[in-house]
Amino acid sequence: MIKSIGVVVGSYILSVLLVFATDPLLSRLFPGDFVPGHIPSNTPLMASTACFVVVSILCAWICARFAPGNAARHVLWFFILGEVMGLAATVPNWSKGWPHWYWLSWLLTWPVSCWIGLLLAKRRVAAPATA
Repeated sequence: MIKSIGVVVGSYILSVLLVFATDPLLSRLFPGDFVPGHIPSNTPLMASTACFVVVSILCAWICARFAPGNAARHVLWFFILGEVMGLAATVPNWSKGWPHWYWLSWLLTWPVSCWIGLLLAKRRVAAPATA
């Protein structure tokens, strides 16, 4: 039970850290857009969302890969944790001037990313070992 919680929470914390780690890259790609007090234009926000999707798939795969039992159940809890935290971040930021599509895109791509990460983990397990 402890290992299961550790895998789910650890995967989620990793996803948060990796998303924050993309900030310097996005700041270099779009100078002046990712500065405090400034709402970025649509292009940098789309790039940010693309980075989020890649990170989400990777972390869902990690969650499934290191799950001590049923990988689907672990990814389901990873998904639930992410959606709850996503809603907790979206609600207070909804009226702060950011485009609504940005918040909604993160909430809507999260389940798809989790599902893809789970499929990739199952695909690796199902692949026959080559000698």
